[in-house]
Amino acid sequence: MKLTVFTPLGTVLKCKINKVNFETLNGYYTLLPKHVDFASAMEANIVSYTTETGAEKYVACHRGIVVKKGDTVTITAQNAVAGETLDELTNVIEREFKQNDEQRKEINSAMARLELGIIRGFGQLNRGDFDGGI
Repeated sequence: MKLTVFTPLGTVLKCKINKVNFETLNGYYTLLPKHVDFASAMEANIVSYTTETGAEKYVACHRGIVVKKGDTVTITAQNAVAGETLDELTNVIEREFKQNDEQRKEINSAMARLELGIIRGFGQLNRGDFDGGI
């Protein structure tokens, strides 16, 4: 099988594998070459895969979609980091991915305040009590 991991910034990983293990919103899965085609959403988790040489390797993925079609497994994630050890990638998930979630929440809050201000401005225009900044 071929495993490819993409992020908005580019390709993080592309290699030949014997199997891949990951967690989706519906539970844990292992995909092997002869398994049926598959697609599912993923939360932040560490994906493990076994290379053709038998070495087990890891990639931390932050939310995304996993698709198996034929002998190709494609993971598209918001962010992904390949690493050699579980400890290294666990720290990445705890530090970077959670920090990204906090930043996203702050941005969403700022956008909500901006939208509320625009709606209030339109309301004032409709009532005729908007002075136009004069």
